[in-house]
Amino acid sequence: MLLVFPGLLLVEWTVKLQFSMGEGTPIPIVATRRLITEGPYSYSRNPMATGTTLVYVGVAVWVGSLSAVALALIYPTAIAVYTKLFEEKELERRFGSEYLEYKKRTPFVIPRLLRRD
Repeated sequence: MLLVFPGLLLVEWTVKLQFSMGEGTPIPIVATRRLITEGPYSYSRNPMATGTTLVYVGVAVWVGSLSAVALALIYPTAIAVYTKLFEEKELERRFGSEYLEYKKRTPFVIPRLLRRD
């Protein structure tokens, strides 16, 4: 459970920011209208994927199954492939140079604990 609760909190935080700051949702058909670069988004471009991965791996470890851990690690791999192939191109199109600058200074999924501002 050590990974599950922080993961859930991170997911909740990112969703709230998408509504409040991004003026949209995590669902692509009602996508955010503003690029969010604050809060957890200042440490990782995909904090929701980071949080969800923590939840899946935490549950798998808690259950005590190596196969569950292996399955839990498939999720971030699938999300990374999807994000690189589709989502990042859409974000570049939607937010232009603002996103390209953000992309240069912010890690993809694994958070940088110390920010370079």
